[in-house]
Amino acid sequence: MPANPFEPAQIEAALGGRYRVGIELRVGGQGAVFKATRMKTEDGKAVADEVALKLHLDPRQDVRVEREIRAMEGLSHHALARLVEHGFCELSGVRTRYIAWEFIEGQALDQRISSGSLNVIEVADFAPDVCAAIQVIWSKRIVHRDINPRNVMMRSRGSGVLIDLGGARHLDETSVTAAGATFGTHGYLSPEQYRAERALTSASDIFSLGVVILQCLSRSHPTTFDQLRLATSPPRAVDVVPNAPKAVASVLDRMLQVRAAFRPTAAELQQY
Repeated sequence: MPANPFEPAQIEAALGGRYRVGIELRVGGQGAVFKATRMKTEDGKAVADEVALKLHLDPRQDVRVEREIRAMEGLSHHALARLVEHGFCELSGVRTRYIAWEFIEGQALDQRISSGSLNVIEVADFAPDVCAAIQVIWSKRIVHRDINPRNVMMRSRGSGVLIDLGGARHLDETSVTAAGATFGTHGYLSPEQYRAERALTSASDIFSLGVVILQCLSRSHPTTFDQLRLATSPPRAVDVVPNAPKAVASVLDRMLQVRAAFRPTAAELQQY
């Protein structure tokens, strides 16, 4: 895991004392995330916002960060983390992009899975919310492209939140991914993502969500991260989760169809 180069006191000073920075939540190649409290807005108004404060470490990701901000500035939904504030600050002499997101009280699915598989009722609590989020961003012709257990939060009351639109792509925008390459997490790519197709739809996100749900129910990845197998011959739900109710297995098999046109829409999935 990459080392986090920032100390809370250093971040607080860089942001003019408007934030009280707490524990580190995540650190990765793109940045470090802290739990924090925003005490004042940029214009000095007193507030008390609990936020996930992300500091982006890699300036090469600036284009993707800007796209995430633009996407979320026009969206509001309970299953999408609210954008609170964004801007730049200077840390160790480096101009650094920061984004404050609504803090989601709960766990990311990868953390939840590490402690044990989820049952069907728990999946039924969060999955419709993620489907709703997919539907909302698709209404703006945006595809998330990176639905995996790290990017789905389970609130403490069980509902779901889709986070991190840093890889999201608006169909009307030129891709920043190199020709012949694809964006997303290996082991969760839809067949069309794996083939590096440009004209993705929300069906791609539905496929990735199906993989995530299978992993939740079994606690292990359905193809042990064999992306080629996943893209060409996805497993049947009954082979991964033999005890799953037939109705649930049937829906998952439809979500994991190789051909995007055969998958259910996000709206259809919310009706189950």
